[in-house]
Amino acid sequence: MKNDQAEKLSDDAIVPAEYDGSLTTEKSKRIIMFCDLRDSTDILFNFEQGIYRNMSGSDQEDFTYDKFILDVHKTSYEYLYLGHKKTHTEIYGDGLMAIFPEDNTKYILENIYNLTKQMRIYNDSTGVGVTQPCIDLGFGITLADISLVYYFLDQRYHPIGMGVHEAARIEGMSKFYDARVLISDSFFNDIAEFIKDDPRFSYRFIDRVRLKNFRAPVTLFEILVDNDPRYENKINSIAIYSEAYAKYCKEDWSGAKELFMKVYHDFGLGTGLVMAKRCDILCQHRPKSDWNGIWSLKDK
Repeated sequence: MKNDQAEKLSDDAIVPAEYDGSLTTEKSKRIIMFCDLRDSTDILFNFEQGIYRNMSGSDQEDFTYDKFILDVHKTSYEYLYLGHKKTHTEIYGDGLMAIFPEDNTKYILENIYNLTKQMRIYNDSTGVGVTQPCIDLGFGITLADISLVYYFLDQRYHPIGMGVHEAARIEGMSKFYDARVLISDSFFNDIAEFIKDDPRFSYRFIDRVRLKNFRAPVTLFEILVDNDPRYENKINSIAIYSEAYAKYCKEDWSGAKELFMKVYHDFGLGTGLVMAKRCDILCQHRPKSDWNGIWSLKDK
């Protein structure tokens, strides 16, 4: 029985090579990534309403939701869960969680680059947006301690720990901040040297927050990739956004709002609008005297 279980677990090189009968692995530091298809409920509703139809008048079959989800996986997710034995992955319909060993930073960056490149090629192809939806993915990544628990129901290990929840929360906020690849400061510290030495990548600071149900604050950054259609806008917005955030931390919320709105109007970045609205809230409801700029998020 033990040998059979070990054989079934061999795909997960993140766990011990031989299953020793233990139910939980030791806690260790891992890179945790959540990816999710944005607006998936609206997309499914549009398919059910027959929005995406063959417009050519030919006998070609209409594009279906099933085909679209397969495209999402083939275009994007396969870069995260194929061909890498050290990756633990779990698929949730139109979303995916991937857990990597701590030394896989360069591998993750390469795959982010490849999948965002393929996503752009897909979205720029004929018919996308008319006969079929665009692929719009959000990412949340952190570096944290987790352990894996063996479930006899599916004979696999599954991750547990606050890092799993942190990565999920960060992914959930990526759309809110109008960011593609949103990461924590723990992962940013891990990739800073790689980004500095690779001209395909850059980053922008986003915010300092407490995620919902978390006590410790986290600093959020966006990894910028040069195949993003808005890459130049994001790069060019950094100086103004930094000036706005400095005013925000000094409680000059009217001055900060003016600059945040400039980020929104001049560069088309929703991050600026998010922060401008927050400045309005702070003007109306002044925080306590120990204000440090950290904002507590109420949503996941």
